Amino acid sequence: MSEENETIVYVCSTCRPDGFTGEDDERPGAIFWRQLADRVKERGLKGKVTVKGIECLSVCKRPCTVAVSGGDKFTYVVGDLETEADIDPVIDFAVLYGDAPDGITVWRERPEKVRKNTVARVPSFRQVQPLIYENEPG
Repeated sequence: MSEENETIVYVCSTCRPDGFTGEDDERPGAIFWRQLADRVKERGLKGKVTVKGIECLSVCKRPCTVAVSGGDKFTYVVGDLETEADIDPVIDFAVLYGDAPDGITVWRERPEKVRKNTVARVPSFRQVQPLIYENEPG
């Protein structure tokens, strides 16, 4: 699959709830990253969905957090995810996202956890489409 069509799920590997005192590799974000990567392989989606860890997504008040991105598509940031329970919903969303030409998915078709916990939808800096206004207001 070409990099332009690839769906990447970036997982904040440093995410942790307030008060967490464990080792870095025991942080919920690091665990979520490993579980997500393993589950993508188990489901035979390697090549369609790529999982990458990132040290920080700056959404510290909503751990665990992922960013789903690809090519010139919108990027979705989703927070308040739980290890194990939310692995498959994130993967299901990544597949749905990958099938959407601009990355915008039908709200009702998104897994409930993604619908309720989307923090942001950010356009690609190269994207041109009706949701983006080219002119200044006024």
